[in-house]
Amino acid sequence: MSEIHYCVNHPKRETVLRCNRCEQYICTACAVRTPTGYRCKTCVQEQQKVFNTAGIRDYLIVFFLGGFLSFLGGLGTLLITSIIWGFFMFFLAPAAGVFIGNVLRSIIRGRHARALNWTLVAAMILGALPILLVLGLGSMVVVLFGGLESLVDTFYMFSPLFWQLVYLIMATPVAYAQFSGIRIVK
Repeated sequence: MSEIHYCVNHPKRETVLRCNRCEQYICTACAVRTPTGYRCKTCVQEQQKVFNTAGIRDYLIVFFLGGFLSFLGGLGTLLITSIIWGFFMFFLAPAAGVFIGNVLRSIIRGRHARALNWTLVAAMILGALPILLVLGLGSMVVVLFGGLESLVDTFYMFSPLFWQLVYLIMATPVAYAQFSGIRIVK
């Protein structure tokens, strides 16, 4: 008769599954599938810590410089859409995201952490927020107190706000992908 084993985290659950690193018995709820087999969550977390090479300085650089570059991208969007047709933002916003992601990755010299990627996303959103607020509040004030006379006037009033949102929605995920090193392979 074989011996009955119990999960290290759930002492009432019988199991035959073991972590391929520490050899402790784990149940299916505690098992994490890796390319080399099943591991317990503790071993996976220890392994992840090895790959997180970013320091506090990197977080500060990404947050402040990423926010500033996103703000400049928002100003560029405002300038470009006021001079030429806004449709070009569908091409220029992803290019801005590529630029921001590559510049920041270069400055921090490739150090990385999952939270650092999300710091960039927050910085991009917060960097574009002042322009969005000014345009949005300004448009609302004009609509409420200025009394736009036609639908065309309303379109022109909210057009800069629309293109700012296009910039933010298109540039942020592209910057995230560039910064985190995501590669799309065919």
